[in-house]
Parts: sequence; C-alpha cells; structure tokens
Amino acid sequence: MTHRIFLTVLFCLTAAVLFSEEKKEDEYAWKPLFDGKTLKDWTVPQYGGDGEVSVKDGCIVIGQGAMITGIKYEKLFPQLDYELRYEAQRTQGTDFFAAATFPYKDSYCTFINGGWGGSTVGLSCINEMDASENETGNFHSFNDNQWYTFRIIVTGAKIQVFVIGDTKKEKNKEENLIDLEVGDKKVSLRDETTQYKPLGICTWVSEGHIRNIKYRKLKPEEIDGKKK
Repeated sequence: MTHRIFLTVLFCLTAAVLFSEEKKEDEYAWKPLFDGKTLKDWTVPQYGGDGEVSVKDGCIVIGQGAMITGIKYEKLFPQLDYELRYEAQRTQGTDFFAAATFPYKDSYCTFINGGWGGSTVGLSCINEMDASENETGNFHSFNDNQWYTFRIIVTGAKIQVFVIGDTKKEKNKEENLIDLEVGDKKVSLRDETTQYKPLGICTWVSEGHIRNIKYRKLKPEEIDGKKK
C-alpha cells in the first residue's frame, strides 16, 4: 500500500511539473481572436453611414459603407512586444479594406492597407501626419478577391508590417511594407479610427473579408528586432 501511495504521489508531481512547463511554453503561443463563427469579443462601433457587418463562411464581412465601417476587440490586448496577424481580401470598393488599429505603448496607430485610391500603405499617424504624408507611406497594389496575410510586429524600438500575397506568383513571398524606427516620433490616430482602440479592423467605402485573426507575445530574443 505504501508503495502504491509513493507511486501515485510521484505520478502527480511529475504531471504537475509537465503541466507547469507546458504553461510556460504557451506564454508565447498564438492566441486566436476570432472563432470563425461569431463576433464574440468584438463590437461594431457606429460612425454614421456604416456598412453591414456579419460573419459568413469563416470570415468577418465588413460591408461597404458611406465612409468608415469596422469592428473593435473588447478584451485586453498587449500594448507592446507582440505580433498581430490576420488575413484579408477586398471584394468591393477602391480603398483600404482591412486597416488595423493597434496599441503602441500608451498610444495607438492604424496600419492603412490600400488607402487614398487603393494602393497607399503606411501608418496613420506619425508626427500627426497621415500615411499618405509621413515616412511610412508607400505604394502596394492589392487585387480584388485575393487573400493577403498581414503581420504587424510592435516593439518599443520598431513598428514593422509585412504582407504575403496568396497567388502562385506571390505564394509565401513576404514583403516588408513598413520598418519604422520610432525613436522620439509621436504615434497617434486619426479621429475616424479612435473608436477602434485598443484593437480594431476597419474599411473605407469598401468591403473587406477578414479571417484567422490572432496574436502572440514576442519572445525576449525577438524584442530587439533581430528576428523578422
């Protein structure tokens, strides 16, 4: 009987250690933000002239409105040292179709994908200038009805954005859209996107389909920017 008790206690201790190690590993694991079925943990802010927002075929469909339409995440989200990843495609319109508002320290910023006529990318705002005006502004063409994977990496030193196109030509070819050394630059939002902080995704006079939204905490060795 004593031998059995000893083995039971040993088994329990071993299981506890393994469970503890597993929890530590999970600290940096990807965490889904969308269940593919409902808008659980998300709300739909009203700006005026909004399009319809729904869930269909595993995607959040942000319908084309008169101006801005989007969704806001209602749970806690990291302010620094994280990667946000999501997939999106534009199905209607000619402007940004999955602009992401995200935290940077105690401020917030919006990554614009396809603004100002459909091809401008950048951060709004840096030093109170829009993506079309500041140093992060650039051009990238986006095809309608094509999926793109966006990665936003935020550390104290940098804000980086990458895109992967889902075509035979672009498959698994990752492009660095933004690589901003923040330094003493001011990071802020346009008035239209303040309703989406701390985290949100929105469109401008366009319809966007969004899926596979997730984030992870960066590992210590990634925070200095060595790993892209």
